[in-house]
Amino acid sequence: MFKNLRSKKNTGKVYQNYLYLLLIQGTNLVLPLITFPYLVRVLGSEKYGLVMIAYSLMKFFIITVDFGFNISATREVALLKNDKRKLSKFYWNVLIIKGLLLILTFLILLTLTISIDKLKLDPLIYLLSFGLVFGQSIFPTWFFQGIEKMQVITIINVIAKVFFTITIFFIVLSPQDYYYVPILNGIGFILAGILGFLYSLKYVKLILPSIEEIKNNVSKTFSLFISNLAVSLYTSSNTLILGFFIGDSVAGVYASMEKLIQAIQTMYTPIYQALFPNLSTKPVKEIRKTISKMKIPIALSGLLISGVIFLGSETILRIIFNDDLITSYYKVFQLIGLMAFFSSLNMLYVTLYFPAIKKYETRMKILVSGGFFNLILALSLVKSFSIYGVASSAILTELFVLLFAIYFYKKTVNEKV
Repeated sequence: MFKNLRSKKNTGKVYQNYLYLLLIQGTNLVLPLITFPYLVRVLGSEKYGLVMIAYSLMKFFIITVDFGFNISATREVALLKNDKRKLSKFYWNVLIIKGLLLILTFLILLTLTISIDKLKLDPLIYLLSFGLVFGQSIFPTWFFQGIEKMQVITIINVIAKVFFTITIFFIVLSPQDYYYVPILNGIGFILAGILGFLYSLKYVKLILPSIEEIKNNVSKTFSLFISNLAVSLYTSSNTLILGFFIGDSVAGVYASMEKLIQAIQTMYTPIYQALFPNLSTKPVKEIRKTISKMKIPIALSGLLISGVIFLGSETILRIIFNDDLITSYYKVFQLIGLMAFFSSLNMLYVTLYFPAIKKYETRMKILVSGGFFNLILALSLVKSFSIYGVASSAILTELFVLLFAIYFYKKTVNEKV
């Protein structure tokens, strides 16, 4: 009887967390569909492309500062949440590491802006964009996910996104205003980060970890960091590659379409994020059973979305962006629309299954292989096929990662638990 009550309570908690995360991702889906078409029209493809190149570079820094704690720390917090002393020590352990990485990434950015010709042309846009990294780094999303207080993340994130959306329409009015995009975006995230950090202090005490404990945390999480960095090689590098080899305008076109696909992909994120803290504490057999039940519905939904994009690509681009240059590349949108299908299943394995069973090294093998596969393919195709070559490499990489993930999934199923 008590077991059933606990089970119902856990199910209710997961469902509640899912609804909060769905609201966040709904905001992430709807608001970009309002702001990014506006920015494309006001800034033009070239300036918008420059802003997106800077944003893509910041994503590498965000992943570096996060260091894989979005998975490892969430899991650890879920296990420690009933022991305030251990929880507090772990909390400050993570924040100290993230703080040091934040300083390191800013120094790297400064070095890049004075040593790379492309970045030297407009260093301020990259430095201003770093506000996004700072805001994301101080917001303890991993902590609130672990203690399953998703309403906090929801409220603060929605405030930040709405702030950015509203101010864009009042301040960014011409191509010369492109500097304001990273400034406003950064302010929104920094505000959210400060609020999130201050609120998290309600749940912890100031108990500092030892240097040895910090080293152990870095060592345990390093494979996740490498995995997440590898992901960025095929989710963020393509805009950078186009910007460096082809030009800001084409990079802007690709980034516009990629933003739409990424907005659609966010519909799966709340499912995985809501399930992860609870699922990671379950026996391996139960985790596999859950994954098995989810495979077909996830695949069918992804296939449906990809089909809609393929059939209506030209119309979708014209309605959303109303830009002749972007619409003329509708075949690229048809191509990368397949990402909705492949990545939905990829996330099921690499975001939920392997982290939940603590197969971090397996996850790293899959993602590092995928990252380098995309980098090599994109660099090989970009000069000859421009945006079409980069789009092809993105799709082939998603397929490569999916096949690799399924292979390792089947391998773990055959292992004795």
